[in-house]
Amino acid sequence: MAVAAGQSVVTSETLQRAPHELVELTTTEKFSFDRNTLTEIQLGGLRKRFRELVGRVPILQRVADEQQLRDIERLEDGALLLLPHTLYKSYPLSAIENCRFDQLTRWLGALTSVDLTGVDASRCECIDDWIDALDAQTSLRLRHSSGTTGKLSFIPNGTPEDYTAAMGFRRYFEGFGAEADAHVAGVGQLPVIAFSHRHGAMSSARMAAAIVKYLYRGDDSKLIASNPGRISADLLSLGGRLEGARARGQRGQLQLSPALLRRREEFLREQAEQPARLQQFLTQLAALQGEAVILNGILPAVFEVATQALQQGLERLFAPESLFFLVGGEKGRVFPHDYREQIVRFSGLPYPPTGYGMTESASSITRMCPQGRYHIQPNIIPYLIDPGSGVPRPRVGVQTGRYGFIDIAAQTRWGGFLTSDEMTIDWGDQTRCRCGRRGAYIKGEIRRLSDTEGGDDKITCAGAPAVHDKAAEFLLRSIA
Repeated sequence: MAVAAGQSVVTSETLQRAPHELVELTTTEKFSFDRNTLTEIQLGGLRKRFRELVGRVPILQRVADEQQLRDIERLEDGALLLLPHTLYKSYPLSAIENCRFDQLTRWLGALTSVDLTGVDASRCECIDDWIDALDAQTSLRLRHSSGTTGKLSFIPNGTPEDYTAAMGFRRYFEGFGAEADAHVAGVGQLPVIAFSHRHGAMSSARMAAAIVKYLYRGDDSKLIASNPGRISADLLSLGGRLEGARARGQRGQLQLSPALLRRREEFLREQAEQPARLQQFLTQLAALQGEAVILNGILPAVFEVATQALQQGLERLFAPESLFFLVGGEKGRVFPHDYREQIVRFSGLPYPPTGYGMTESASSITRMCPQGRYHIQPNIIPYLIDPGSGVPRPRVGVQTGRYGFIDIAAQTRWGGFLTSDEMTIDWGDQTRCRCGRRGAYIKGEIRRLSDTEGGDDKITCAGAPAVHDKAAEFLLRSIA
């Protein structure tokens, strides 16, 4: 099977040799593969990635050896190579507390094909310093979690993964077939309103940087962030440890490094300036009233800004041809019953279909189809694992289990990941969604597994601002 992509024709053979090019296809092309063709592409792409990375990513080599897996023969072989989410926070916390970023670098080097042996971390006093050193000295573009349970997870993306994330953002707005494309030509031209920090290594900040670099040719003026500063990994780490110590009744025993204490004034100034920054952001939004823009944010952050804007009489701000990238559900938060109506009043746009995806694979984000379903992107090979036995469910019919996947678009790290989400997948071999898309789709609600079921600390960015703020408050009240 061949599909047209831009001015060229992409064949199944081409995609097997270069599976990252799947993210370049249009939405219609992505979801038009018949099952046999898609299996052929995914199997070839999986085999290529395994052969490329097994000798270059130490953790993959170790897992493959343990499973006595020498090559990929079937898609089902991939289920043996799903890395648990806890692996990405398996470093000793003492490496951070004692500023041993050389140790942390060696640990990280086992998770990526990017050579980190030459990284000089001797001057790093905190996590932010370490991230800056990696950015400056390597092609690694590390992403970290919010660390709400006391420890950050580190995802070792490289620049190729940043690029595919930007392409995923670009294609997100496209419809399938006869569906409206909602003026997708505006991507790369319209200003982007980001409900997040502009800088840092959280997924939202990394996405903002990738959008500017790859879609706007480095023109930073095209992106307006609700916080133009940096979301600090150190504050997030502190906030997570604070919450963990509080839960254990050990808050007074929390140890802080001298480097963190020296940054106290910086963190407190950041917190004190937050109301002024929000007001500046609202002023910038008001200046764009009636214009077409791209809104980009997670639900909690968008709702917070919307409520503040409505209190100041800012309503129906943007032109109908605007685009709205909204990901994440309520994530355990309690919103007022009319939260959608408030967001609609604020933006002047219909409430958008939400997106589902993973921080660990930003190119996997998919927009809900008109039938209310999330269709799994073709560069993502999905698996369902029995939460009790660990045995993979059959890849046929309708199955429920713990969600795992392999992103064959990932080029500098192994894309296999076992999440803490339980879901039901219709594999699309017996029925086809009425929207016309082919392939597997998520059916019904997505449930987070409990801690006792192995669902602790799913890597997410939803809790980051709150954790960040709590850590700053702790510094304000608790550090002499």
